[in-house]
Amino acid sequence: MKNKEDLLQTPLLNDHHHQEENDYYSHSKSIQNKNNNKINIIILGLCFCILFSAFSPTQILQTTINQNLGYYTLAVLYSSLSISNFISPFIVSKFGEKISLIIGTLSYAIYIGSNIYVTQPSLYISSILVGFGGAILWNAQGSLIIKYSTEETIGANTGLFFALFQTDQIIGNIGSATLINKAGLSNSILFTIFMGISLMPIIGFLFLKCPITPKIKKTIKSINIQDEETKGNQENHDDDDLSIKNIFKSIIILFKDKPIQLLIPSLLYSGISQTFFFGVFPSLIGVEWVGYVMSVFGFFDALSSFILGKLSFKIGRKILILISTISSIIGTVLIILVNQSKIIYFSINNNNNYGEYKILCYFIGSALLGFSDAGFNTQLYSLLGVLYPTNGEAAVGVFKFVQSTATAVAFIYGPYASLFENVFVLDCLVIISCVFFIFADNFSKSV
Repeated sequence: MKNKEDLLQTPLLNDHHHQEENDYYSHSKSIQNKNNNKINIIILGLCFCILFSAFSPTQILQTTINQNLGYYTLAVLYSSLSISNFISPFIVSKFGEKISLIIGTLSYAIYIGSNIYVTQPSLYISSILVGFGGAILWNAQGSLIIKYSTEETIGANTGLFFALFQTDQIIGNIGSATLINKAGLSNSILFTIFMGISLMPIIGFLFLKCPITPKIKKTIKSINIQDEETKGNQENHDDDDLSIKNIFKSIIILFKDKPIQLLIPSLLYSGISQTFFFGVFPSLIGVEWVGYVMSVFGFFDALSSFILGKLSFKIGRKILILISTISSIIGTVLIILVNQSKIIYFSINNNNNYGEYKILCYFIGSALLGFSDAGFNTQLYSLLGVLYPTNGEAAVGVFKFVQSTATAVAFIYGPYASLFENVFVLDCLVIISCVFFIFADNFSKSV
């Protein structure tokens, strides 16, 4: 006969029938949570697509319309973005992702609006402002993607987001090309339309739900951001109560973590490549074709993001990052060869049609670069999400700090470096990035 203590320790639901009911309920709940998270990611991706359908052509046209001033204001923008990444995790943690997304969106609308009537002071001021707002926007986005995902779904979710987001290159560039070439709109009217479009995502952000994250099966290492005497109290604090000092400290500590150190070349490449994609490369094409060529870049970026995100968990990040590296090298080498006329001239009926084939090569190069960009974006987010699921704000803060610092530096030297020098730096860095990424990915097996 059992005593009173034994009876108290006996589970109330211990028969097989009740266990099956609990398992079924748990499985159904898990499927529902997964579907809800996916819906939120779709909303997030579509909102970013709309916002950047207005911002991306604005950014691309900077170096074409404003020339050197465009390069300098973009350098200021990414410098501001870089510095602001030390503050943005605190703001996201304090106000929540939804409010942070709205704040960031408003800053983009102000920046686009400053191009309606261009003055040097207004462009510089709005560049600083959008750098601050952009850091908040992207930190909130990265935090949400990580919170909406598990280790098994982080690759697919990242791919889904970037597939939706990168269609902005198609919509924005074809739209701007049509408005400029066909409709013949002035710059002031063009940017007024873009500013109105950039405000639309605010409505979508209001429909985002709080992240529903199932329990992570594996034990995840976390980053200590408190001193020894305050460790015990840390567990009792909610994320919203973290001070700016602690958030800043968590970012600094992350820089000392081995996987982050190994990923720094990849983050630098990610930043410098943005300067090449949206600054150097578009300036080679010309106003008439730039929208169409960059829309091909966006199409392959979006499509590849979806496919590579799905393949990330199945075939591994190492293989995908290697393929992306090769794609980047082939694309940049093709662009430099055709630009310097060292490619074989094609002729039809003894007539040289080099100009047409030059544009064709730009289309092929942009497709290869779009694929490469998708590979690095999806695999970097995927790896960071696996390594630091409980430190999303800090991890994204580090990512965006290094990336935007590299972008700012590249926009400063961009006007003075030759095409060969830009490509040489980019290709050397992508090879180093690939090697170090492979070593960093090994740490994902130990978490």
